[in-house]
Amino acid sequence: MCSWKRRKTRELVLPTKSMRKYIENIIIGAGISGLTIARLLEEKKIPYLIFDSRSNIGGKLETIKHGEYDLDVGFQIIIEDYPAFKIFPEIKNIKIKRFESGFIINKNKNFYKILNPIKNPIGFLKNSSFPDFSIKDKLLLIVLFLKNEKSKNLNVVKYLTNLGFSKKFINDFFKSFFQGVFLDKNLQIPLEYFLFIYKLFAKSNVGIPIGGINSLATLLSNKLNKNKIELNNKIIKINENSIIDSKKNEISFRRLFCTDPSLESLMDDDINVQIFKDIQYKKTFNYYLVVNINNISENIIYLFPDSNIISSLYFSKKNGDNYLVSISSLNCDNYNDIKNEFISYFKNVNSLELIQSFNIKKALPYIDKFYKFKNKSYIKYTNKIYFSGDFLSTPSINGSIESADNLIEDLEL
Repeated sequence: MCSWKRRKTRELVLPTKSMRKYIENIIIGAGISGLTIARLLEEKKIPYLIFDSRSNIGGKLETIKHGEYDLDVGFQIIIEDYPAFKIFPEIKNIKIKRFESGFIINKNKNFYKILNPIKNPIGFLKNSSFPDFSIKDKLLLIVLFLKNEKSKNLNVVKYLTNLGFSKKFINDFFKSFFQGVFLDKNLQIPLEYFLFIYKLFAKSNVGIPIGGINSLATLLSNKLNKNKIELNNKIIKINENSIIDSKKNEISFRRLFCTDPSLESLMDDDINVQIFKDIQYKKTFNYYLVVNINNISENIIYLFPDSNIISSLYFSKKNGDNYLVSISSLNCDNYNDIKNEFISYFKNVNSLELIQSFNIKKALPYIDKFYKFKNKSYIKYTNKIYFSGDFLSTPSINGSIESADNLIEDLEL
């Protein structure tokens, strides 16, 4: 009887899950970098386990279900020609609602439709009626597409000015459009990265996955063993050779892959070199409205270069004259200001309702210090600990995958 009690006690105190003592490869974070690392290890049949403190995979690629709507946390897009997508051919199978190639711009209370100069150069030159875009500006867009500058220290706005673009064009197109991409109206980013993104937008199809941006994370995880992804388990301590999770398990590892710079704060003092202590993030605000409206264009980006509140928005038709509208702002956390400005632009609004808003404080990392870190896009932190993520590459989905791929390739597993 006593023997039975001891066995019973051991089973209660140390369930099978807690008897883990060693895992060859531990990945912290089930975002795009973490999932990419796992996929590459899975292909090599190398054991691993992913930990994530959240209840779902995807990291920043988060989609929330709100009634009949799939709402992305922040306006996030898929650029179909991202180079890193070649690693996962199945990404081409994602059903995407593509944007029309161009944009609509509001200036002096009027809307003007501008076509993509690379995909439709004749239509762009002949039919784009926006008065502030000169023939020279339009032709220079094609010249810019052919440029291949490698320096990351040149100022983007100064570079565009020296190339010959007018101040109005720089403000009304480059700053207005790309502030929503880089979350920086002054375009304080490496020139090489700016040109990379500009060329992708010029030649690639762009859109939003049907079902939301988290569809990409779901797709990447489909070829992973779900038992190797442990959600709702936060890492609370990182030692030189082991981690401690929120369930008080201490687990040793051969390699530890960290995908968030904040994990450095969990490290034992003996290994913490505080390389990420000053990392900062750009924020954004995102509002979703259901609007009954007519005579608008859907699935094309609207720009507002003269606004300090709304940076961009797009309409997605639902039924009849009802549209889901996603409004982005770099600095406005007041819905009434958003609503009033929206109504000032669109006079034909019959009704509107706010259904969700997001304040994304860590939308994109600043990249000047860590941009393509030492041309590797990852950091070997100790002999056993590595950091990977878009904060070490380029702040994008492409950067997240690229960083993880470079890391695993260099390890020569």
